[in-house]
Amino acid sequence: MGEILDRFSRLRHEDQTLSLYALVDGLQYQEYLGCALRANPARRSLLEDTPDAPLAHAGPWLIDVTDDSSQTSQLEQLEEALPSVSWLITPIDIDGLTQLLQLKLQAELPDGRKALLRFYDPRVLNNLRQTMDERQHADFFVAIQEWHYACNGERFVVRSHA
Repeated sequence: MGEILDRFSRLRHEDQTLSLYALVDGLQYQEYLGCALRANPARRSLLEDTPDAPLAHAGPWLIDVTDDSSQTSQLEQLEEALPSVSWLITPIDIDGLTQLLQLKLQAELPDGRKALLRFYDPRVLNNLRQTMDERQHADFFVAIQEWHYACNGERFVVRSHA
């Protein structure tokens, strides 16, 4: 986590519009830390305002840690214990990023059915990243300057311009 904060600090020195967000699996958070996430101006469920809103506590959450790092140590512990946290550096505000990520939650299966795309799970994100072609990569990571995550003991960084 220290290297992510250092990287964010360097990038923000060059571009003050950047923010740092944690994308967190709400169920893993609740099970590991013993309390559910609650919405506030710096914390948004990606399931809010969707048909799955009743499951918001267990779904993906976006936490703005740009100016309030009070939760970063808990999130770092959670990230080390369970595949449940990734870090996004982007100029988009929390409302815009919530909407952007909500659009990525639903995938269409070959038979036409809809499924939840659990990209907020670093293992799923890692598999997605490895199977995407250039166009899919550009579409999926648009407006995310850097997306940091750990999978199987390794750290990865996905850049939107890569």
